[in-house]
Amino acid sequence: MRRTFGTIGVVAVLLCINPVLLESAEQRRDGLPLSGFTLPAEPDEFDRREVDAYYDWRNNMFFRVFKLASQESKPDFMTARRTYKVSVNQYGYEVAVTFAHPLFYWADLDGNGEFEPGKGEMWIDVEEDGVNGNERLYDPMAPGEGPRGPVPMPPAPTGRSGQPL
Repeated sequence: MRRTFGTIGVVAVLLCINPVLLESAEQRRDGLPLSGFTLPAEPDEFDRREVDAYYDWRNNMFFRVFKLASQESKPDFMTARRTYKVSVNQYGYEVAVTFAHPLFYWADLDGNGEFEPGKGEMWIDVEEDGVNGNERLYDPMAPGEGPRGPVPMPPAPTGRSGQPL
């Protein structure tokens, strides 16, 4: 599957980011990373450390999986970015037009080959501006957590006359 990244309205654009290797993968007793850990920047589109990439239509996100430590290791880094548009090109391949930077980042801190949000291995970048220090730990099971503000209220039911009940 060939994929193309881009910003809104621009196909095949990915800002070049210098790859940074994972720093300390030590953890505290509660499973959260030590304060010295920083997220690595996402490697370029055709970086050899990328081992998988796929579009998930259920949540409209494009995932990339990496082996940053070594090619013999288990995958240890993953990103997910929102997609703007997905289409099929003239050769029958899906082409995903995505936002410039990921919304979610995962780092396998304990080296078990699993990405476990409950153990402090998932981050969210609400501003989607790349790795710059404003990312925060994200736990999808925590109440009130969400990438985009409060859940909208459903419309109030109305009677036949159009007046609220």
